[in-house]
Amino acid sequence: MAEEVKKLSKKEQKALDFKKSKEERDAIKEEKQEKKRKLEVEEEQPVKKRKTRRGKKGKGVNGGKGPRFILFVGNLPYDIQQAELITHFKNCAPDRIRIRSEKGIAFLEFDQDTKEIQSKMELALRLHHSEIRNRKINVELTVGGGGNSETRLNKLKDKNEKVELERKKRIEDGKKKIPSGIHPSRAALIN
Repeated sequence: MAEEVKKLSKKEQKALDFKKSKEERDAIKEEKQEKKRKLEVEEEQPVKKRKTRRGKKGKGVNGGKGPRFILFVGNLPYDIQQAELITHFKNCAPDRIRIRSEKGIAFLEFDQDTKEIQSKMELALRLHHSEIRNRKINVELTVGGGGNSETRLNKLKDKNEKVELERKKRIEDGKKKIPSGIHPSRAALIN
């Protein structure tokens, strides 16, 4: 007859292990660790690739067909709603608006690379320092991607300087059109 082997509880097993010498306990511990290592090697999973925020392997949501054009909108109220931004930027009609309410910022995204996009972006940039709920918002160009590398920051600085020059030029052109001594609303009727 086969002798029945009684399965020991954890407590009983621990008591038996305690009665063993230190060398025996260390050997058992080493055995368990070796088994664990073998299992880890057998079950090793392939390293997951980092997902990009944009999907499509970082080529943008427009299927990688050309660049995305992104504008940064800052100094927004923290409880801003998508509908409010849509109505504020209705003239430029961005393809997407991403809101980061915890930071009080948003991004306007334009997909197609056409002349129409340039005019839409210019309309949006003209809303720089406009007001939403008594807050003067900032609308600026961005180079996308985030990060603080020196090349990205320089590229961003150059783009925004160019926009600032265009703004100043537009203001100067507007001043030249108005004859001196005439109220701007009356000058608008003349032109």
